[in-house]
Amino acid sequence: MIQKNKIYTHYKNKEDYLVKDFCKIQDNDTWVQAVLYCPVNETLLFVRSLKEFQEKFSPKNK
Repeated sequence: MIQKNKIYTHYKNKEDYLVKDFCKIQDNDTWVQAVLYCPVNETLLFVRSLKEFQEKFSPKNK
């Protein structure tokens, strides 16, 4: 389960991202759950569908 204010690592670039909140986006004319996130040391926001986020990110190992 994806959680707000938790850090996740992208599978390809190995960069860390902080989940800021949840929202909805349109995917083929259908509204789907989405994740709003940003790089750990930046404020630029990104959004992906929840499904895609779960496929491409994993919780940060401590």
